[in-house]
Amino acid sequence: MKIDLQSIGIESVQEAIEKGSLVFNEETKSEDFNRACDHILVLLEDSFQCFERDSWGTSVFLSITAIEEVAKAEVGLYRRNGQIQEVKRGKDKLFNHQEKHRMAVLPTVFMGERLRDALGKERCAELLKEAAHGDFRNLRESALYFTNSNGQFVTPANVVTKEKAREFLLLALETADDRLVGYTGHTGVIENRMDLIFSALTHS
Repeated sequence: MKIDLQSIGIESVQEAIEKGSLVFNEETKSEDFNRACDHILVLLEDSFQCFERDSWGTSVFLSITAIEEVAKAEVGLYRRNGQIQEVKRGKDKLFNHQEKHRMAVLPTVFMGERLRDALGKERCAELLKEAAHGDFRNLRESALYFTNSNGQFVTPANVVTKEKAREFLLLALETADDRLVGYTGHTGVIENRMDLIFSALTHS
């Protein structure tokens, strides 16, 4: 079945809002969301530190994890008592890697100029497609674990290049900026730090 790249992520977000369990405490939702954003920033900064010391596989893994946490944080804001249908964990989209990639990496992530300037319009289109089709999930595994592939021993160093690590960190930064910044005043502080990392990557 052909996937509509312009709508699949929104459809996943809508279902995730309606079915699952609470992410944040209803009484401290803003504070909880801000702490979630702080956690995402730590993942992004750790990814950048790994990138700088040539640990590209770990950098990619952390970038993809940050993307997943972005989806959880945003969806969590909209889940409310009495308005969500409780489902088993296996049916909750926030516990599915591919669904989180779809929910976070929406077409709006690529509407700004800086990511297109950094990666190129064609690569941006490919990343949107990869997120929708589950390719991030496979890369996430390859970036963290060694394996035997067709008789050959393969480690993350054989799979993940410097450019791959760079593009996924740039994507994670832009995804966090697009999906999270503006919900609370605290996200402005997060945005400033993410902008510095983005600039460092584009001038490296």
